[in-house]
Amino acid sequence: MTSKKIYYLLFLFVFFITKVNAQFVGYYKMDDEGLDIPTHSLFILPDNKFYFFKYGSWKTGKWKEVDKDNIQLTEIKSENNSIEVYGKSDQNKKEIAVNLLGYLNGSLKTYAFINFSKDIISQKKFQPVFNVDEKLRENSYVITKKNEGYNWLTFSIPANKNKVKYEINYPLDAVSYAFPVDKKYNYYYIIENIDSVLQPVTLTLTKQNNAYYIDVDRYIKQKELTAAETLKKIEDAKITAENESYKKNFGTKIPYHSVEKITINESSVLTLPNGN
Repeated sequence: MTSKKIYYLLFLFVFFITKVNAQFVGYYKMDDEGLDIPTHSLFILPDNKFYFFKYGSWKTGKWKEVDKDNIQLTEIKSENNSIEVYGKSDQNKKEIAVNLLGYLNGSLKTYAFINFSKDIISQKKFQPVFNVDEKLRENSYVITKKNEGYNWLTFSIPANKNKVKYEINYPLDAVSYAFPVDKKYNYYYIIENIDSVLQPVTLTLTKQNNAYYIDVDRYIKQKELTAAETLKKIEDAKITAENESYKKNFGTKIPYHSVEKITINESSVLTLPNGN
């Protein structure tokens, strides 16, 4: 029996015995009928987990009872990495292109370094992404590199981004993200994972006169679902959130190989702003 099937059977059992005395367990939908916007949805599960979906994104975490009329929902973040890389194929380009549009639109806009390499072990020479302050203030920035059989893309940012936002001194303490260069892709987007810099969300679900409210003032309807329907609806909502996310335009997410703290010395930085 697979672990997924075991979880499903346990979920059915817990859902059944909890449903009798847990008034908050169930599926909720924001009362946005008649409005041409995606509808919020909330799932309160009997194992004290919750899922909250809204506008092409979703959050999950744990809930606990505050009193008989209130429960508190606290987000648990699954990923804290600041950088995400997406790749896609552009048949009109022969070179490798790295677009930092998403990175520039985030709050992380700071000095950064990039490296292309054929192996992950050799000592790296870093190319400054923004060689002068004027570049740092641009609204779009694309780096191109001749395709010479590179296997790895490494993107490094200052460990203390606020300290070196408009000035830089060496040696520099940095956080370095290594990503594999997929041969199927030649156009990459580097974006900031905004969620990683935000504090975990805390919400309150309140029952008042047989009606339910998120954070007191937002009415949300409770819908009746079986355990099987609940699990399916959660999976469907995850797919919908991915399809509605602005990140879908960036292509396929590239899983990172490693994240490590490094020291960048002036001698390891290329003097030319572009390594073409």
